Amino acid sequence: KMARVAPELKSPYAKYPLSAQTGRSMWVNPDGGRTAKGEPCFIAGQGKDQLMKEHYVYGAGSLGYGYYHLLTRDSHKILYVRLQSTTPFACCSCFNKEATRAIDEHDDITRICYNRSVATIPDDIQAAKDAEAKARGTAKAVYNFTQNEQLGVNIIQTGVFIAHG
Repeated sequence: KMARVAPELKSPYAKYPLSAQTGRSMWVNPDGGRTAKGEPCFIAGQGKDQLMKEHYVYGAGSLGYGYYHLLTRDSHKILYVRLQSTTPFACCSCFNKEATRAIDEHDDITRICYNRSVATIPDDIQAAKDAEAKARGTAKAVYNFTQNEQLGVNIIQTGVFIAHG
């Protein structure tokens, strides 16, 4: 299912669900990091488009354009950005089960890639918790900002009211 949406996810390194119980308790650093098999976690690339490489995702990450191994968080960030810009065409999906299935799969995989892109560890259960915590933090920051904005407006209105007596 995942490989239909993003072929790179065919790799066993991307198998769902990722779990820290498999022995991977942290993301590998692309800057000089290597996998347990000795594979580099980053291979520099040339330009925006390159051929697919097994166990890697090509795109712009923390070290610039290149191949990021699926054991790095960068690879999932790159996939998430790519999937956001390639949403399946939704025309007539309510009448077509195949189109609806494709859209649902795309949404599921996009959500998994987002969760992994913000996850503290390569574990899909923890990734969902981390994504929710990030969303709560964003919502709280927006709420606090709008409350402060409203206080500022009220102070100005009060000042104008007092000045005009």
